[in-house]
Amino acid sequence: MNNIRVCLLDFDGTLVTDDILGLLCGLVGKQEESQKINDAFIRGELEPLSSLVERINLITGITRFQIMDLLSKNNYLMPGANELIQFLKGNKIITILASGNILSVLEYYQKLLGIDYIVGSNPDILKEKIVGITEFSYSGPQFKIDGIKKIIDPMKLEKENIIAIGDSPADKGMFELSGFSIAFNPKGNIADFADIVIKDDLSRIINILQNKN
Repeated sequence: MNNIRVCLLDFDGTLVTDDILGLLCGLVGKQEESQKINDAFIRGELEPLSSLVERINLITGITRFQIMDLLSKNNYLMPGANELIQFLKGNKIITILASGNILSVLEYYQKLLGIDYIVGSNPDILKEKIVGITEFSYSGPQFKIDGIKKIIDPMKLEKENIIAIGDSPADKGMFELSGFSIAFNPKGNIADFADIVIKDDLSRIINILQNKN
């Protein structure tokens, strides 16, 4: 594994056990509505970006305080998440957390785990309250890949230098960037695009990486 320099990580359902955006929607009584939108996306019935924008706009009015209060009560970390991140850091592998979730949430986990970079959604915020987001807030449908490339392009990496871990069709772009991809508790058809499937505990990935040539 000496040639691995970067690990691309999905967030909801991969680094954390729950759909954090869905939990935020629950604060305003819209978790079920959020879940229906997400399920439709997983089934391929909705475009990724439009479904994400629709879900984020369900949490209009939520404050940063409410977000931090929710996460401080339970960090929802996936079993083995901390062990995996510490292993990557110990082997000087750069970690990039790329998600459609909002930056306020991702920043919490960046600080909690010592993740190097984050890529996410940046809704308009006024007086600490989320006031909404549009598709024009993003670089395009591949905004996660665009954000990742801004970070890794100056590194002049080969595909073999990159691994990716994700759980849903939204992570296909990350898999295509990487030389080795891991589907974790996969949903939809993402397992079809992965080199290996892992379930339940992220620390299982450590042994795979240690034995990877």
